[in-house]
Amino acid sequence: MSNYVVLARFGNQKDKEVMKLNTALSGAGYIISEWPFHITMAAYENLDINLLCEWTSEFALMHKKQKISFSSVSILPPGGEHTETAVLCLNPAHSKKFVDFYYDFHEKYEEYCTGIGSLNSIAEDQPIMHATIATVGIKEMQKALELIFSENVFGEAEMNALEIYTYPMKMVKRFELM
Repeated sequence: MSNYVVLARFGNQKDKEVMKLNTALSGAGYIISEWPFHITMAAYENLDINLLCEWTSEFALMHKKQKISFSSVSILPPGGEHTETAVLCLNPAHSKKFVDFYYDFHEKYEEYCTGIGSLNSIAEDQPIMHATIATVGIKEMQKALELIFSENVFGEAEMNALEIYTYPMKMVKRFELM
């Protein structure tokens, strides 16, 4: 048993938009996410991969692709050993359809959504649904935000698949939504 994350993934157009932003951010010296653009659905510790693949496959077969609107930016504040940096994220709109999808995914194996998955857990009804963009020094926040606003990353994207990755990152399997 190992640690795994399940990512909601989007189409090529959104990937291209975010890659362009990532190039601009890394060119300006910011630390960008090494992961493909996604919303983390859940992160698990010590869960059997076969059980997770079975559940994710079953879930994907029961759910359709859906449009997600990314219309705002959020900041995950400094914490732990990272006192000088914060994480900038694109926020998915919290439509009922998306929130239900997110919560429904947590119907199984929520008890493994600890530690690395605490931000994504629904146990206390406070998951932080987000798509990480970059880690930025607190004093550089304004410049990083200006750069994000200058790129075309806001708007709708179609969520089309769930992917399971090991943590650290190596894709295990992709499940297309219907």
